[in-house]
Amino acid sequence: MESSPIGVLIMAYGSALGIEEKAIHNYLRHILQYYRKTDPDDVDVQDLRARYQAIGGSPLYEITERISQGVQDALDLSFPRQFKVYTAMKHSPPFIKNTVIEMRRNGIDKAIAVALAPFRSRLSTEGYYHLVVKAGKVMTPSMQCFPLEDWNLHPLFLMLWKNRINDALRLIGSEPAVIFTNHSLPQHIQQWNDAYPEQFKMTAKVLSQECNLSHWTIAYQSAGGGSQAWLGPHLAEVIQGWKNKGFSEFLLAPIGFLMDHLEILYDLDVEAQSMAKTLNVKIDRTTMPNDDPLFLAMLVDLIREKCSTKSM
Repeated sequence: MESSPIGVLIMAYGSALGIEEKAIHNYLRHILQYYRKTDPDDVDVQDLRARYQAIGGSPLYEITERISQGVQDALDLSFPRQFKVYTAMKHSPPFIKNTVIEMRRNGIDKAIAVALAPFRSRLSTEGYYHLVVKAGKVMTPSMQCFPLEDWNLHPLFLMLWKNRINDALRLIGSEPAVIFTNHSLPQHIQQWNDAYPEQFKMTAKVLSQECNLSHWTIAYQSAGGGSQAWLGPHLAEVIQGWKNKGFSEFLLAPIGFLMDHLEILYDLDVEAQSMAKTLNVKIDRTTMPNDDPLFLAMLVDLIREKCSTKSM
């Protein structure tokens, strides 16, 4: 009897299913349930809707599907019929819980979980994996889940960003200050000795060395609202500070992100560019990995490595 394939669950944060008010409201409500038990107010909904409208809607779904299909195709070449790739979102359909139940109904009893975020945190990647494990126990017998190991210093991940930084520097033709950016998280994660800030700093440091950067720093972007403190320094503060030092050209390398989504297409391409005009500075950014063959090759390498361990 042929054994069932190993599942590969590729997970992204999610996105509103359109730019209509109802779609934005449903998406924001799902996010806020993790922080407060109330519906989003009209101001929050209209603000988020305006951001989506400004970028013409998010391509996150399309890009995530391309990543999943690329990984499936690559696995099929080397391991025919041994893997089945699924896609799920944390905050929008297809939800992680529903997809895991579907996987179990399809006979998947072992799965490798892949959160599309490069830095580990209890509030991000570990939250994805918790949802997978919880959903895997809903059905009997349960489905075993095996998350990928950290990959923020994987050679292919570093090469992926090194290529993007060097390509951008060649196009600019000068020597701007390079700012590595990452999504801010609530500052209280530092009380848990969370790996997130240190992995970000280490990856930025290694890339600065590999790209021979003379002037570089790190910054956080896309902080949420509320009264709690968020990880910093924030991007606007960093640019202002470096301008005060005499810098007027900046290259943003958003290494804490993998795809073109709201944090890139709006927070950097719209909001940061507006700030650049106000401060009379020039801001460029690198392209994003999306479904770059190097990124797909890295994921396949990590999946193969995970399957070779005794834990599976």
